Amino acid sequence: MPIGGSINKRMDLTHNKGILILIEDANNQNLWESQKRELIEIARSAGLEILEVVKCRVKHPFYRYYIGKGKVQEIREFLKENPSINFTLFSVEITPSQQRNLEETWEVPVYTKDEIIHEIFAQRAHTAQGKIKVELAKLRYKLSRLTGKGNQLSRLGGGIGTRGPGEQKIEVERRKIRDRITFLRRTLKTIEKQMEIQRSSRLQKGIPQIAIVGYTNAGKSTLFNVLTRSQVYVESRMFATLDPTAKRGYISGIGEVIFIDTVGFIRTMPPTIKEAFRATLEEIKEADLILEIIDIADPDYRFHFQTIHETLREIGLQEYPRIIVFNKIDLLPNLPFIDSELRNNYPHAFISAKNKINLDALIEKISLCLQPLMSYVSIEIEYSKLPLVEREIYHQGYIKNVKPTSPERILLECFVRKEALPRIRALL
Repeated sequence: MPIGGSINKRMDLTHNKGILILIEDANNQNLWESQKRELIEIARSAGLEILEVVKCRVKHPFYRYYIGKGKVQEIREFLKENPSINFTLFSVEITPSQQRNLEETWEVPVYTKDEIIHEIFAQRAHTAQGKIKVELAKLRYKLSRLTGKGNQLSRLGGGIGTRGPGEQKIEVERRKIRDRITFLRRTLKTIEKQMEIQRSSRLQKGIPQIAIVGYTNAGKSTLFNVLTRSQVYVESRMFATLDPTAKRGYISGIGEVIFIDTVGFIRTMPPTIKEAFRATLEEIKEADLILEIIDIADPDYRFHFQTIHETLREIGLQEYPRIIVFNKIDLLPNLPFIDSELRNNYPHAFISAKNKINLDALIEKISLCLQPLMSYVSIEIEYSKLPLVEREIYHQGYIKNVKPTSPERILLECFVRKEALPRIRALL
């Protein structure tokens, strides 16, 4: 796919049958298989079908093609014999010149993993904030690949001290991208200020916040829908959810809570995507509890677990209270043994969000984890005020015991959120 052109150019995904060029890690055979499965799923999520996987060992990348000439020729012959294959996907980032050289030799588009992930994000973004973040990521990615485009933007000059048309074209392209990035940053800052006001309002009300995090396609949005009785978009594909969504739910013994659905994690996320969505992940810091969702039916769930913990560590959340939620148990004949490394002394639950299995046990654990936010209070009121006070208390906590003290008055022993005490006293 040519790198030049309009700064908003989309990939042509009509090329939907191709081969994966898997650059193998000689130090970790298990990682190869994990990477292969993930890349095939990434391609599928973008609407591309991988028909063949070609493994390559590359100790030192070759300047012209990244892989050796012999392997390049072998793949060229394979493509000639299989005309239905009309693209190739590299598991690693290659330079723009290597990408162009391979396209000229193989006569089919050559994609990279990062390129495909940027396109998936572009397809999935629906809100104004999400679309701006994705475009910023794509522009930064493109800007990083403008330099060294070889003959495509050649530095032909007419004499000493002059600049050729290629260099001028690069400069024009770079300026257009930087101008667009500046404009998008200003627009995004305005949107984020509005969202910050909404977040501050939630915090002032003292409602506990629960962030749902996990690897992409682990079932986060499905669980979010069940816990909040909402209809957030759900699809069995990577990065189905990009825009963080906050909805109210109810936890017995706690009262109202806010659940926050977040963008999925992935191993070796493109730096431009990670930078664009870092502010979104930073919102998790405001949560009182993290639900860490693991797809226990995925053969790579241990790698996913490591990726989640590394991502949380990067944003300073390694010590936050959390519950490890092993999801999709309905897809397994028997529950696997979970060693201490994965549990890591955190509460854990085995559930199926889709089929609503063991959700009561999860909700009970959520309630227990949030108990430190609660405070005991004893309230004596007239019977006439009971409906009003009772309704407010059940929003802010729960009533443990009721004792009549006289024909006209009643004593309520309650547990409510500490921040809600002034509000309840104001009702009296």
